[in-house]
Amino acid sequence: MRKFTIKLVFLFFTFYIVHFTFYISTTFAIVDPLLVPNNRFGIHIIQATPQESSPAADLVNTNGDWGYITVLVESKDRNHNKWQEFFNDLRRRHLIPLVRLATQPENGHWKLPYEGEEIAWADFLDKLNWPTKNRYIIIYNEPNHAAEWGNKVDATSYAKVLDKTITALKNKNGDFFVLNAGLDASTPYQPPLYMDEVSFLKQMEQAVPGILNRLDGWVSHSYPNPNFTGSPDDYGKGTVWTWEWEQEILESFGAKKKLPIFITETGWKHAEGLKPNKSYPSVEKVASYYQKAFTQCWNNPQIVAVTPFLLNYQEPPFDQFSFKKHETKLAKSETQSIDDPYFPAYRVLQDFPKASGRPVQEVKAELLKGEIFTSIVAGEAYMIDLTFKNIGQSIWNDREQVRLVATEGGQNFGITNLELPKNIKVEPGQEYTFRLNLKAPLEMSARQNNVYKTTLNLFEGNRQFDSKPLESETEVKSPVILKIKSSLGWKNNFAGNYILTIKGATGSNIQNIKLDGRGMSDAIEARYLLPDYSFEFSLEKPFYKPSKITQTVSAGENTLNFGSLKPDIFSVLLNPKELWKLLPFSN
Repeated sequence: MRKFTIKLVFLFFTFYIVHFTFYISTTFAIVDPLLVPNNRFGIHIIQATPQESSPAADLVNTNGDWGYITVLVESKDRNHNKWQEFFNDLRRRHLIPLVRLATQPENGHWKLPYEGEEIAWADFLDKLNWPTKNRYIIIYNEPNHAAEWGNKVDATSYAKVLDKTITALKNKNGDFFVLNAGLDASTPYQPPLYMDEVSFLKQMEQAVPGILNRLDGWVSHSYPNPNFTGSPDDYGKGTVWTWEWEQEILESFGAKKKLPIFITETGWKHAEGLKPNKSYPSVEKVASYYQKAFTQCWNNPQIVAVTPFLLNYQEPPFDQFSFKKHETKLAKSETQSIDDPYFPAYRVLQDFPKASGRPVQEVKAELLKGEIFTSIVAGEAYMIDLTFKNIGQSIWNDREQVRLVATEGGQNFGITNLELPKNIKVEPGQEYTFRLNLKAPLEMSARQNNVYKTTLNLFEGNRQFDSKPLESETEVKSPVILKIKSSLGWKNNFAGNYILTIKGATGSNIQNIKLDGRGMSDAIEARYLLPDYSFEFSLEKPFYKPSKITQTVSAGENTLNFGSLKPDIFSVLLNPKELWKLLPFSN
């Protein structure tokens, strides 16, 4: 827990910060993060940029996967495009965000949320496509410090804001996983500027009975006090074990369940910084402290994430918490062969063996183009393009290979599984087209209706996508027979060669047609046409204007009547020799 005397200094500088596997649900509802493989390692960052997410991923995902970051978003920074791109970056890097809400700093303290701000937060946060199904939201920060809550400690006010914010978020989307503001366990009882954690929680419960039971998880600021330099062997309140002491407090207030624990702030001051302070432990000693804490204290199965404060901070008062060295100190080392930009604590945590996390993600697709035809011709082969859009949270092919599978009826048409090539990844919002080969049965039964049901769905490995399967019924029919009918303006004899162009669901087709003197063709078996589908037909003859019709064709005989083709006077004038052939007496 950060010592309360540092808070006012922090606020001054804040003005300058730019700031299931085991269970799957397709409904809006949070998932217990401890029911799936979970990598508890994380880090606290300041800026929502790749410059921070990249080294964060290297830290928490080396020897593991899907670690955590804690990041702050201020009310003035509700920029959809910025945060969506950042979330997309986290998705690619396999980082799970713990998003802490903040208002705005003003005159050395954080402003209170304005009336109805919970609605603005819910609207903004719900429009983002999150990297995981659980959308972790921390409702503000250390309100038992006046400087963090409108310059006056007010547990009643915070409890009411927390209650309204939980309601607004849950009403918008049940996937919001709501967490309390971490409290400073080392703060004394000195109202109106400070209030100890027990008194603060007691007043919260009195103001909104049952408020603590509305939480989905518990945020702890388990700092090693005093002065952020305590031993990892110290035990109880105000130590790295603060989270455990807080669980006892919650039980004393009648907590109905054991909440998953998120230690979003913890860490030691070290001797290095812009102004070295040898009264603090050395960076090597701090690294050994982290080693012991993660091994002996923060390894409890109730703990979901530990995100030490802080990856990178280059100025006082937090440069002595930073895992990254100051850039000016790196510059002084240019004459050396190699200078690690990070302090030993970074490398110690990076080298830790970690779990390969498997957070639940929504895996969904939407069919944009293409269909399984409702009627086809017996014995014909078809090539069908099906274009799917990724409307979920996962990146296709990021975990396991994605396949298009006929879960029902595929054997009737010889449909085989189609794989998304391993070298292709499809992010949310992107599309991919599968080319499906389908062969209609050669024989038709006279005793049944020849209707076959087919169900297609996408799979990630052995897991079926959450989206609704593509279901269709296809009837196998006899082929379409075409008879072409037309005439020629100014002419009595319509015999000759014509060009028939067809466009429709099966693509385009061009073929030569012969009409007799009466303007009729022989019967043409058009096996490439789909019975009961509409096609665009165009009939052409040199030096005549084409005639176009749209017609739904049926199995069996269909007459296409193009009417009279009119002479194309303009093209004839450019070819005078053809004029004679168009005149009536040229028959």
